[in-house]
Amino acid sequence: MGMRGERWRGRAVLSRLGRVPMGLAPLGLVLMGLVLVSMMAGCATPATREAQAIELVSGESRDGWLGPGVDVYAFTLSAPAQVRLESETPASGWTLDPNATLFDAKGQVVARDWRSGEGENFRLTRALPAGRWYLEVSDGGGCTIMAEDCEAHRRYSVRLDVETVTP
Repeated sequence: MGMRGERWRGRAVLSRLGRVPMGLAPLGLVLMGLVLVSMMAGCATPATREAQAIELVSGESRDGWLGPGVDVYAFTLSAPAQVRLESETPASGWTLDPNATLFDAKGQVVARDWRSGEGENFRLTRALPAGRWYLEVSDGGGCTIMAEDCEAHRRYSVRLDVETVTP
């Protein structure tokens, strides 16, 4: 006797749904497993760049924390402009290495920078057309300090400065 009213009969399983040929029973288990994995993965499905984005405002800094993955920032230019995006890390003996990648609205990489700024910071300076822009910041080198509490030294800030270009 099987579980929950199912019984083996030769090469088929009798269930409340009727006969299921034995060759298809393992397929059903595989499909059920895939459904469960898909449901669990749905919780970890990465959000779109726009959904993750923290809005940057010209002249203001936003604080971040370099952990696994990327921090996503966004800004909109209503007219062509000269843009500077720059990171700043706390002044300490610890090595924090924020990397920056700038994307246009179509997801194309426009610029990358690792160390053009002061210390181990990025600085991107570009003339950009009007539109929506995304900045992804990631950890370039991992935590390279010899201390127990690497996590306490992962803070950084990013700043956007925009100067409108007069045609």
